[in-house]
Amino acid sequence: MGWLSRWFGRSPSPAPAPAVEPGHPAPPAARDSPKAPPPSVPGVALPASTAQGAAPAGSTAQATIPVARHLLIDRNGRLAGFEFPLPDVMRKRLAQGAGDVVIGAHARAFLAALRPVADSGRVAMASLPGALLQRDVVALEVPPKAWLVVPSEDLTEPPPAWWSPLKERSVNLGTEQVPSRRAAFVRIDCSTLDRDAAIAAVMACREAAPKARVVASQLADVDDVEAVLRAGADLASGRHEHMRQVPQGATLSPAMAQVSRLMNQVLHDADLTVIAAGIREDVGLSYELLRFANSPMMGLQRQVDAVDQAVLLLGRDPLFRWLCARLLAANKGRASARALQEIALARASLFERLAPAAGAPPATLFTLGLLSLVDVMVPMPMAEAVAPLRLPEDVRAALVDRQGPWAPLLELAQALERGDTATAQPLAAAFGGLDEVAAAAEQAWAYAGEAAAALWSA
Repeated sequence: MGWLSRWFGRSPSPAPAPAVEPGHPAPPAARDSPKAPPPSVPGVALPASTAQGAAPAGSTAQATIPVARHLLIDRNGRLAGFEFPLPDVMRKRLAQGAGDVVIGAHARAFLAALRPVADSGRVAMASLPGALLQRDVVALEVPPKAWLVVPSEDLTEPPPAWWSPLKERSVNLGTEQVPSRRAAFVRIDCSTLDRDAAIAAVMACREAAPKARVVASQLADVDDVEAVLRAGADLASGRHEHMRQVPQGATLSPAMAQVSRLMNQVLHDADLTVIAAGIREDVGLSYELLRFANSPMMGLQRQVDAVDQAVLLLGRDPLFRWLCARLLAANKGRASARALQEIALARASLFERLAPAAGAPPATLFTLGLLSLVDVMVPMPMAEAVAPLRLPEDVRAALVDRQGPWAPLLELAQALERGDTATAQPLAAAFGGLDEVAAAAEQAWAYAGEAAAALWSA
């Protein structure tokens, strides 16, 4: 439960948060909030010598490959794993006929990103051409239980030499577009397909290979993602931050509206006894608060059996963050809600880590990330979704208008999530560069996975 200690401000050595600009009040979560620790996970490094005994021009001993990832959502609306597109630099090296030393260095750097995801039990999927897999320096780096998309011609009889070693490590092999008898799954590239065509492709694959799992990739928006999952896809990825059509006239659910009111009270310094009274009005919220207050991470010596007591023990900062979590958990508007909640947690953690470089209160940026997908979750226009919260102007401007000093963070998060390193690179420059941001994002995804598992284990 270490993530809870970090989230709710119970780290052993808190540091003061940066001051807020005059005229831009921060939420109470920003006050006395510990400064987010700098990323401790290094980038994916290449060795200094990466080419037949010599490093390529421009490389250094600490050269890194920023590894993009696409989010894979399953039929239950959960974040099931990630698809890792092959970096352009690897494609170029392969086309240039680079030797085993170069290719091996790049393969180790790339496939290292898959390992922790596969080890966690989630899907870690990548597409590797046979020209790469036939090199032992590549095949031996593929982590156990990874999902590999390979050319269908490589799954014919007799199998290629790399087939048996991969199968011995329980690597799942799949094909692109067309099912194969020897493939465990098929990946459909939907980047050029409309919704009807994508659904038709999924259904055709399901009929042709009933036992194979079907992955629909690069869909246009969250509505298409949910549509192909309903049509029979096992996993899907796409522009989850986009909706086909923004519903007008929608309202927050009663549960979300109640949490929003409480967040607004905390945000604007209402008396804690008033906030406790509001929580007592909701049996579900009261139960969740008492369960949290009595959890092992709180380390209390006696049982907390009253909401008022729990509110006073928590204080404003942890209470605000707890309410943020309940706001996400209260949303049941979409089939993919659980995945969207985890993505929002990852953004929140990433923004908090980048706060020192942004010159902003870490907890305020945490809130920005946490609310960044609330319009898609409900669904409703962002301006209406956040209106009850009366957020600080810079947060509201970023969420609603994509303007102000923190709007680039949202653009950066979206670029990272869709694997668009060309867009992410200039945006990341203000936060230490793409390597630093990629390392912070890696930690943020790990954090979000732990947090989601603990918050929504049911």
